[in-house]
Amino acid sequence: MELDKKDAAVVDKAIGAWEKDNKISPELANSLRSTVTIRNSNIDAITVYALISAISCGLLAFGALVIDEKWIELLRKKWGFSETIVGIGFTLLAVLFVFLAKRRKIKYPEASASNETYNITIALTIGIAITYWTRSFANFEGNYALPLLLAAVAYGGVAVLLESKLLWLVMIASLAGWWGAQTHLWSGGNYRFAGMNYPLRMTVFGLAIWGSYWLVKKISSLRIFADHTYAAGLILFLLAAWTLSIFGNYDDYAAWNLIKQSHFWYWSLGFTLVLAGMIAYSFQTDQNTLRDVALVFFLLNIYTRYFEYFWDRTNKGIFFALMALSFWLVARKAEQWHKKEKKAV
Repeated sequence: MELDKKDAAVVDKAIGAWEKDNKISPELANSLRSTVTIRNSNIDAITVYALISAISCGLLAFGALVIDEKWIELLRKKWGFSETIVGIGFTLLAVLFVFLAKRRKIKYPEASASNETYNITIALTIGIAITYWTRSFANFEGNYALPLLLAAVAYGGVAVLLESKLLWLVMIASLAGWWGAQTHLWSGGNYRFAGMNYPLRMTVFGLAIWGSYWLVKKISSLRIFADHTYAAGLILFLLAAWTLSIFGNYDDYAAWNLIKQSHFWYWSLGFTLVLAGMIAYSFQTDQNTLRDVALVFFLLNIYTRYFEYFWDRTNKGIFFALMALSFWLVARKAEQWHKKEKKAV
């Protein structure tokens, strides 16, 4: 059994405690210890950095070739291909990539990070295919809600097939784009839909994604995506709620600029109370993800309120000194939590 140095120390401590309490014999304890090997953390770090570099270079290459150079459009016009033909071509290419990804996952099940990196090509290929498919529709007319919805369905289906958490997150991002475009279409091009501006609409959407975690974890084929759904929904909800605390339910940017920020005090207060409630609940229930994300947004909320109400009234040096102190306190608290968790183990 190959473990990190930290995990190996925990296992060794547990074996020592069992041996001390005479729950296992010294021979069995030595036998258990011999099965544990320490993983080379330096190699793991190099692997992670290499994968991050590969993802970054892949995205930059895609942007340079497809967005800047528009080579697909150049080839399409040169050879006289219709948008439908290009869509069919990239659909077949996406199917091939999915087949190869599935085979790769079966052959190298332990290489989860590199498998997910490979899935980036699937996400990009599906995106191009759907773009050209929908552009070929006679009734497209700039309705971006349709391709985003199709993309979300495609990403979700492939994510389940490949058990890819990356594609599942891409699906959630596509759904967020669809919700914004679709509500804009339903509102007839207005910035307000059902009495809600964009920040309020996205707050509702984030809350819906966060709440869907309880449904996702009950479906066996989707259970592996439960934690990512929870985290993505929570971040979407708090990010949208943060913008809502700044803009309120206002749909006119020019008019918003003329109003003092104190006019939106009740949105700021509501966001602060929600964060405080989340933090208190997370400590009571030992929910680490909720605690960490809520604390980050609580700090962001404090700094936002400072910029809104006190930026022109206080010394900038004092402000940044307070920022440094707050981050130090957070780091110290995190270290205390870490020590407490180690003692509990």
